[in-house]
Amino acid sequence: MFKKLEKIFTVVLFVGISTFFICPTANSVDFPKKTIKLIVTADPGGGEDTEARGIVPHLEKYLGVKILIENQGAVGGKIAFERFQKTEPNGYTLITYTYPKSVVIEYTDKVNFKSKDYTPVYSWSWSNQVLVVNAETWKTFDEFLKVAKTKTMVGGLSGGHSTLGGLVAADELGLKVNWVPYEGAAGSLAALAGKHIEFSVTVTTSAVPLMEAGKLRSLIVFNNERDPYLPNVPSSKELGVRTTPIPGIRGIETPPNTPPAIVKVLEEACSKAVKEPGFIDFAKKRKMVIYPLNSQEYGKAIAAMYPLVEKYQEILRR
Repeated sequence: MFKKLEKIFTVVLFVGISTFFICPTANSVDFPKKTIKLIVTADPGGGEDTEARGIVPHLEKYLGVKILIENQGAVGGKIAFERFQKTEPNGYTLITYTYPKSVVIEYTDKVNFKSKDYTPVYSWSWSNQVLVVNAETWKTFDEFLKVAKTKTMVGGLSGGHSTLGGLVAADELGLKVNWVPYEGAAGSLAALAGKHIEFSVTVTTSAVPLMEAGKLRSLIVFNNERDPYLPNVPSSKELGVRTTPIPGIRGIETPPNTPPAIVKVLEEACSKAVKEPGFIDFAKKRKMVIYPLNSQEYGKAIAAMYPLVEKYQEILRR
């Protein structure tokens, strides 16, 4: 009896070992083998485009293939998002944008995509939002708030998630605002520097250049902690201001239903790329906070934003 069982065990063991060597493991994949396309949902020269071009060389190093950037900024990225929804999930087409821009578009326009269906891969940066004014006006947030509570202010909207950040901040602070929309932060901040508007809410990376030039002043960082590149600007928590942080998160995603093995390859390449000295230097020069989120963490951040945008959808549609 024992010899019979021993013989059966030997056969099973042989078959198992043979299968291990003959069949690929669940996570193995022959990817990538050709050029990858990275869609940027903005025109060349902006923040999304700059960060994409900053990380691409390091991703190419670890993926071993060329990555071509394709700018698709028409209609704020709406067309790019809709095309991406139907793209083949083979890992050769990626998308990068400033989240939650896509969700804002979903709730304010008729669209044929759902960004929560996309497959999150990796996020490399987190941009706080700040309230900025002309440097010749208010010096502190308290000074600004005292005036803002007495009249209707003129504020600039930068589009996408910065628009959401501005609307949410004004609503939670109880401010009355005549909003002037601009295509991107560059327009609203230039208008602010020229005193055509009284304030704007935007991401730190967009505000820093004009702040360093002495044209603008940041009064508050909408977060629980100070921004590492704006150490002298108080956070909303420090000032006892209750506001909902709307950070700008940038990373890459693949189309819906991308195989986990492909996502894993891309995720590992990203996790190595963000640690490259060249990318770290790039981030410092750009005043960009490296804030790595893996696929699962990025997915949770995406899911958490939907209820918030839904809550303020009526304000966004005004």
